[in-house]
Amino acid sequence: MTMELQLHQISTDVLIIGGGLAGLSAAIEAAGTGSKVSLVSKGKAGRSGNTVMTQNNMAVVWEGLRTNDSVERHIEDTLTGGGNLNQRDLVQVLATEAAGGISWLMEQGVQFQKDGDDLLIKGSPGHSRFRIVRAEGVSKSSHTLGLALSVPLADRAKALGVEFLDNILIISLLLENGRVCGAIGLLKKEATICIIQANSVVLAGGGAGGLFQRSTNARDVCGDSYALGYQAGATLRDMEFIQFHPAVTVATPRLVLSTAPFADGAVLRNRLGEAYMSRYSPQADMTTRDVMARANFKEITEGRGMESGSVYVDFSAVPLEIMTKNYQDILTAFQGATMIEVAPAQHFMNGGIAIDPQCRSSVPGLWVCGEAAGGLHGANRLAGNALTEAAVFGQRAGRFAAAEGLQSSSTSWSRPLLEAHLEARLGKWPSEGLESSLQTTTSELEPNIGQDLKRSMGVNVGVIRSERGLKQAKTDLFMIAAHLNTQSLRTYGDLLQYCQQKMMVIASNLIVDAALQRTISIGSHYREDY
Repeated sequence: MTMELQLHQISTDVLIIGGGLAGLSAAIEAAGTGSKVSLVSKGKAGRSGNTVMTQNNMAVVWEGLRTNDSVERHIEDTLTGGGNLNQRDLVQVLATEAAGGISWLMEQGVQFQKDGDDLLIKGSPGHSRFRIVRAEGVSKSSHTLGLALSVPLADRAKALGVEFLDNILIISLLLENGRVCGAIGLLKKEATICIIQANSVVLAGGGAGGLFQRSTNARDVCGDSYALGYQAGATLRDMEFIQFHPAVTVATPRLVLSTAPFADGAVLRNRLGEAYMSRYSPQADMTTRDVMARANFKEITEGRGMESGSVYVDFSAVPLEIMTKNYQDILTAFQGATMIEVAPAQHFMNGGIAIDPQCRSSVPGLWVCGEAAGGLHGANRLAGNALTEAAVFGQRAGRFAAAEGLQSSSTSWSRPLLEAHLEARLGKWPSEGLESSLQTTTSELEPNIGQDLKRSMGVNVGVIRSERGLKQAKTDLFMIAAHLNTQSLRTYGDLLQYCQQKMMVIASNLIVDAALQRTISIGSHYREDY
């Protein structure tokens, strides 16, 4: 006995895909134009994804603070950090509009750390001046500090009438006459296909940490945006540039340690007690994250790390009053300990779907913002620029998408047309139906498929790469894709898992192909064979 998937059709002016800082910022701005806005999220908008897990650090040149800083200096630091491969007009927008973005967040109810009556400003490696501010709010866990950013925005979006469509896996963008006109999603909790037709679509679905075994990302951030954009015909850029955070704790509590304390005296040490960063960079512990991650990786792989495969961050030189004032979360989490074991982990995708300053992709009807977009960071990202990017370009994407949206598609997506579209995109589709006895999200697909992909990406496409390793990853992905296509889709859970893993394979191939094509080492892409 088989079952037919239910069809649920929605029509909206602006569809936002992604419920983090970028997506919520876009939704608020689009709703402010009077447009009907729908926001679809893989989890729960404002309470899932990478924004929730951030350390809330944002880079900004803030007038009134005596830091001898300037927008021009922020631009130059960002270009230098990115190996001058950045798209300069995007960098100009980021630095110029950062202060306005922070002020806008305050208007939405986001609170920031204060030093008296003004913002508390800190330094960070790669920034030549102190320009890091930090959002703060009540969180029961050090893993969800980003709720200070996302919850106020989610509340604001709801108040403006944004329709939240939670727990939906978007599996394809809809196109008509070469223009993106909506998306197709699978409800994660019931056997239903959701067809969302829209005048404009904003893709803000985040990065790709779920493609790696060790990552700072939320587990379900798996490169969906890149796969969706690629299959819709969008141009991608800089996919080889993946930032590996140098300082992720290896023991409980598992935390991404901010690199800001290095500006206040923290240093990296190996098991011999050596402060080794001066061997790798003239800036020592104030160098950029890519250099620091490679240094940590080499210290560990060359036998100077701890048995747990780690090195130390030594906080002992940071004055207690500074730790208490600026880094209370670290002080509390480790009960005052000053030597914390850390190792590199995948952290951020510097590349993504190519955009112009209005966040338009190469495909009409599709705007992109946040970590899904590429071009701003070039070969490497400076700390604090990501959240500023999400807020600044999220607002831009929502505003321009709402202003430039055309009339909705007139296509009637009948079941045969829908299934033909999805089979073409996904390689297979259970057109004969699914077993009615298992229409829940339970999956019988082999769980090793996803693990094999993560293992290969971690080994072959990590901090240090080679042609041999990258070709091995390519072979592995071919075998994984072939094996995935042999799997029978008997349940709705099988279908969900198949669609997710299919997008993971596509996104992984985009990364590996880009890494093979760039045969020099620059920024966060390091080839040991050249």
